[in-house]
Amino acid sequence: MVEDHVLFAGVVTQDITALRRVESALRATKEDAEAANQAKSRFLAAASHDLRQPLQSLFLFHASLDRHVTDADGRHKLDMLGVGLDTLKGLLDGLLDVSRLESGTVAPRVSVFPISRLLEEIGDSYRPIAESKGLRFDTVSECPLAVRSDPTLLGRMIRNLMENAIRYTSRGFVRLECHPTDDGRIRIDVVDSGIGIPADQTGLIFEEFHQVGNPERDRTRGLGLGLAIVRRLSDLLGHPVVLTTEPGQGSLFSILVPQAEMAPQIAADRPVAKPGRGRFAVLIEDDALVLIGLQATLEEFGFDVLAAGSGDEALKRLHAEGRCPDVVVTDYRLRGDEVGTHAVRRIRALYKRTVPGLVLTGETGQETRDDAERNGLGILHKPIDPDQLSAALELQMAAAG
Repeated sequence: MVEDHVLFAGVVTQDITALRRVESALRATKEDAEAANQAKSRFLAAASHDLRQPLQSLFLFHASLDRHVTDADGRHKLDMLGVGLDTLKGLLDGLLDVSRLESGTVAPRVSVFPISRLLEEIGDSYRPIAESKGLRFDTVSECPLAVRSDPTLLGRMIRNLMENAIRYTSRGFVRLECHPTDDGRIRIDVVDSGIGIPADQTGLIFEEFHQVGNPERDRTRGLGLGLAIVRRLSDLLGHPVVLTTEPGQGSLFSILVPQAEMAPQIAADRPVAKPGRGRFAVLIEDDALVLIGLQATLEEFGFDVLAAGSGDEALKRLHAEGRCPDVVVTDYRLRGDEVGTHAVRRIRALYKRTVPGLVLTGETGQETRDDAERNGLGILHKPIDPDQLSAALELQMAAAG
């Protein structure tokens, strides 16, 4: 019989107090960072809303003055006011966009769409701006290819490159091109004959607030955020940006986008100048100045307008009015805890009809957009101009039949 003998027994102990202390500190640091990020997101939403509200009223009253100012000197001053407002809007958008991208609150909404439509819209927008500077503006006549991307964010990348090209080109041309590549991608080119970029600055230009050839910090030339936003969107979407440039000869910025199967194209009707045509619109806005400006704009469009400062006021007056509205235009963040989508649902319940609606908001968070889409509503981010409002209203009412 073989007996087992224990020859040696030992116990190894290790003090893990320090390790647990480190893990606890890491968890606390992570929680603090997440809380700070959430606080930043809330601040951005509040700041965006509060800053855009007064700017929206300025845009609307500026547009309303257009038909009242007829003398040359007054027209010139009105035009300069418009330039200032556009500059202010661009600066605010740039600052908020950088902050949102930095905080990770921008989520791409990827789809397949024909790139020709997006390029045509952008070309139509920037052609008059380029030609007003005496520049020749060329764009692809047709690019029958589809891409897989977020159309809004990709559009922002191209627009930022277009604005830079026109801003830094004093003579010659600006071109917007589209070409397929051998590796299954589409290359979108923005080409100019401008000042070009020195070799030692080709990396710096994608940093915040860096500008080439603007030592005086002329604010009409922006804050130097356009290319910083392009870089961040490039990283977010996975669309590389390639720069080819020669000082004094111009620059070529290329965006590489995944090609996709052609998406079916649906021809969109062009909106008419005055979508009202005697229709009945309910307007809900808790900012008095914006309410007055929007009411005047809608009436100029030909709408019969019921203007209210809250959802409760709108419902009370609709009960007295007895008419079902053809469209509802509402701010998103109303008095108390009410939001515009809730006000629209109450109006729809009153008439047992899916009344078309449009949300106007100074908030740029994804939650606001998702809420509008869940309720079948269009959405525009303030500040907007009358042309944008007119087109969006026509689109919503046409979709509702």
